[in-house]
Amino acid sequence: MDTTAPARRTGRRPNFPSEFKRQVVEATLQPGASVSLIAREHDVNANLVFRWRHQYQEGLFGPVSQSATFLPVQVIEAPTVLPQVVQPQLESHSEIVVEMGKATLRITGTPDPQMVQLVLQQLLR
Repeated sequence: MDTTAPARRTGRRPNFPSEFKRQVVEATLQPGASVSLIAREHDVNANLVFRWRHQYQEGLFGPVSQSATFLPVQVIEAPTVLPQVVQPQLESHSEIVVEMGKATLRITGTPDPQMVQLVLQQLLR
């Protein structure tokens, strides 16, 4: 099967046969195929190939090839009693800012009270 582009006539837009368009489009529909690379291989613009793909899906080049790949599926029995989902407690968000001279200490979140007491004792000495 020859998938090379027909010879172009200079100064005119090429009029590619439907079979050629179909072959190019079907090559782009293969898993892992790159439209850009396939367009370059056939010496056509990638945007043109994208237009052909749309036309192909509309059935303008004949019946659309319906090759589907099925993946294995396993159906499992769902438990009749679902475990209760424990909602995490919403943490209160706080911020402590201590400014001393040119230094600023910022504590965000929910700090441990003993840690805050220790930091303040050290700063206030």
